[in-house]
Amino acid sequence: MLADFNTLPEEARIWIYASENALTEDQQSYILTYITEHLKGWNAHKVPLTAGVTILENHFIVVALDEGKNGASGCSIDTLQKTIQELEKELSISLMNRLNVFCRIDNEIQCIPSFKLESMAKADTPFYDLTILTKSDLNTYLKPISEGWCSSFL
Repeated sequence: MLADFNTLPEEARIWIYASENALTEDQQSYILTYITEHLKGWNAHKVPLTAGVTILENHFIVVALDEGKNGASGCSIDTLQKTIQELEKELSISLMNRLNVFCRIDNEIQCIPSFKLESMAKADTPFYDLTILTKSDLNTYLKPISEGWCSSFL
């Protein structure tokens, strides 16, 4: 069941998919429509899931699920992943490369392969922590590398 992303509770579970390059308005519109169609029928064991989608900063696709109503199952999560993979193929973009680190450098989002992080960033460089689990965590997902999972690459 589709819900407005902004009305979902702060404890809603989230999944974040990141585009290496800024998404164009056309790409964003297509992605939102495509994922919205999936969410309208998204279910776990034939029980509808209440979820919404948004795109943040032209890079980050965020799907949120209100688990207070019904929780996702392994199979339902798989269908979401498949939808994202279909988008990657249709738009020729990468959205699921977890080896990339997204940093804010010179007030721009830069996608940096983790093996290059040491040469391009410092401990105080802000990065987007895409491993967060709840909608409320979006308030603090931009943090210094020193406070995140990728600090070991420096």
